[in-house]
Amino acid sequence: MSFDIDIVYLWVDGEDSVWMKKLLEAKKEKLSEEAISECRFKNNDELKFSIRSAKKFAPWIRNIYIITDNQIPAWLKEGVEGLKIIDHKEILPEDALPCFNSCAIETCLHKIPGLSEYFLYANDDMFFWNNVSPEDFYTPDGKPVYRFSKRIFNKKYKHMYGYTINRAYHLIKNRYGNFTGYFPHHGIDPYRKSYIEECIANYKDEFDRTLHNKFRSFDDIQRAIFSYYAVKLKGAKVILSKGLLSKFGYTKEIGFIECNKKNLLKISKFYTPLMCINSNRKTTDKDTKLMVEILENKFCEKTEFEK
Repeated sequence: MSFDIDIVYLWVDGEDSVWMKKLLEAKKEKLSEEAISECRFKNNDELKFSIRSAKKFAPWIRNIYIITDNQIPAWLKEGVEGLKIIDHKEILPEDALPCFNSCAIETCLHKIPGLSEYFLYANDDMFFWNNVSPEDFYTPDGKPVYRFSKRIFNKKYKHMYGYTINRAYHLIKNRYGNFTGYFPHHGIDPYRKSYIEECIANYKDEFDRTLHNKFRSFDDIQRAIFSYYAVKLKGAKVILSKGLLSKFGYTKEIGFIECNKKNLLKISKFYTPLMCINSNRKTTDKDTKLMVEILENKFCEKTEFEK
């Protein structure tokens, strides 16, 4: 590839007392359990292992950006070239702070100072599981490569995640015409800043509303809209999976498992480029301990970013 590619992470330490005080003050109103669940903010040091995975399996990444709310991981060595901490106030307007809504923060990724036109975006529970190349994320002429899974059906999705993705799809479809809609894989995705800026300009009111939702809401615009915009208007490449989000076994598809003992014991059977180990309200401390042991074994080499 003739262009630089960065990666952006969102990260929060949900056990930080200063951050917790801000959270308690902000959530006085009645909110969906899905928006304020403890698992959404819990820190198990997955970020450290995800960065190790990037250095091991995607060494061509130029810069790593970590978006936080005035926090720094305890293990991080500050001031090392190639990794930058971005505080919320650097990219979000003052009247949107404090923010506990990842959908809102994702509307401002393109505002990171120094971020390359081409960048990957990941949650801290997403990992490069085997060697990947830039061509796994972009075509030679710079179009993003998006991986989709099951089809979006014409029904009302009750779960907030499905509802907001369905809404994002229909915002593009209703304005620009029909195209087949699929749910994006829950993994590391490629973006272009210029595409994001165009998309936001065309849905200014909707994005502004999302930006000022301090917690996740059913009227958020989910970041899937950026991929739908790129596919419909820019000719981004689409890869359709074979429904392997929950199927176990030898596969080169994107890996996604819920963090529990049963699934974790099967993880070695995945030969997959990308992996997401997703914690939820059912995840136990024993599950988390096993996950960390697996990650420590697979990504045992420290990076230059660690103390």
